[in-house]
Amino acid sequence: MESYENFEEKVKKISNIQQAAAVLGWDQEVMMPEEGIKPRSQQKSALTSVTHGLMTDKKLGELIEQLEDEDLSEEQRANIREVKREKKKAVKVPEDLLKKISETESEAVDAWKKSREQDDFQKFAPHLEKMVELKREYAGHIDPDEEPYKVLFKDFEPFIRFETMEEILQTLKDRLTEITEKIKESDSSLEKGAFKGQFSEEKQKKLNRELVEALNFDFSRGRLDVSTHPFTSGNRYDTRITTRYNEQDLSKSILPTVHETGHGLYNQGLPEESFGVPAGSSRDLSVHESQSRLWENHVARSKPFMKFLLPKLREKFPEQFEEVTADECYESVNQVYEDNPIRVEADELTYHLHIVVRFELGKELVNGDIAVEELPEKWNDKMEQYLGFRPENDAEGCLQDIHWGWGNFGYFPTYTVGSVLAAQIFEAASQDIDSLDQKIEEGEFDPLLEWLRENIHSKGKVLKTEDLIKEATGRKPTPEPFISYIEEKYSDLYSL
Repeated sequence: MESYENFEEKVKKISNIQQAAAVLGWDQEVMMPEEGIKPRSQQKSALTSVTHGLMTDKKLGELIEQLEDEDLSEEQRANIREVKREKKKAVKVPEDLLKKISETESEAVDAWKKSREQDDFQKFAPHLEKMVELKREYAGHIDPDEEPYKVLFKDFEPFIRFETMEEILQTLKDRLTEITEKIKESDSSLEKGAFKGQFSEEKQKKLNRELVEALNFDFSRGRLDVSTHPFTSGNRYDTRITTRYNEQDLSKSILPTVHETGHGLYNQGLPEESFGVPAGSSRDLSVHESQSRLWENHVARSKPFMKFLLPKLREKFPEQFEEVTADECYESVNQVYEDNPIRVEADELTYHLHIVVRFELGKELVNGDIAVEELPEKWNDKMEQYLGFRPENDAEGCLQDIHWGWGNFGYFPTYTVGSVLAAQIFEAASQDIDSLDQKIEEGEFDPLLEWLRENIHSKGKVLKTEDLIKEATGRKPTPEPFISYIEEKYSDLYSL
């Protein structure tokens, strides 16, 4: 069908430009020289402008209208649906505004890095204020009758209702707070120091590469590098993951690396035949986070994985791990700390209270209920309210995450929704795969990856989020498997 072929040609051109912009973004975080920020800002802005022009092209709109009445396959209809949704947003937003957002993003991220390193919020505040204003304006163009944060959330998760996300966050906030209080009252004492010591960055890099390879990440189609804040970008042919290293706590390198590997495996498992169109792209952020959280929490934080990991630890760091047991490793990575200010280093319980802090403050910022200058104090107040302590400085407080520098307001809730989906997906995989725990213990990760490839990765964006999860697990998204998993795991750990 000639009209559909023309449609795909236009969509693939847009996709190629977006992927080029992603490589520039990766380079900025990993390799770009410090003084490169000004031209990089202009380069990314130029690509944003070109993409917007192609997406708002009248001919693309005419092709979509024509094809909606044609007899198309499920995949073709999905491509039409997804591009139409993006085009509908694009035509509402002025090109100049998108260019300003792109330019501000590069400058804001650069300022965030320096601000975080120097623990000086004021260096970042003007850039954050500008970004908040621009994203508020962006949301107003898309839907002037809706509160801005809701509009921005849909950019990251269009197929889970905002109210459903709020219900999930509230359910977890209430239930996890109850469990955390019981743990505080428990007499159980877990091992805390199995991963503490002195670990050279060079040996950590070798260990992490071995782990990433063991999980079946394909280095012929990917990279592992270092960045200030771990992230993943790319496509099935070129997936780039980053991590960071801590020479005093090995777990602070291992867990983020596995997390990003989960993202990378998803990218590499997308359908080859649909590359460049939505059917060959990952579903939205909640599903993407479900893959990273599944590998990080349900695999890497498990006792079977610790039995697999320990021989590798003893090989790389014999002095530190000669007397350490797998049970002690398991306890250490699942220890609930009452005073950990860093989200990416948090346990599975308090992690989601960190997300609630970001959700509530991000919403208040974008909706105009608080000013940027109030953020450090408001952040510390909420940390004290939900987690029982105040961060010692802004680097451990409101400056720890890169996301708002990127302008990603509405992103943080997808981490919690992703964790909920991860538990539901892993529960279904465990029912389908015989002796999955034993396979993980023996380093046989292929069966789990193959299950994910068949039920999640290969679907691309053909199905909407709820339909994808229902088809994979037998029911629509629900927090019940996550709550059951948490209750069983931590009741056992802390004898609750």
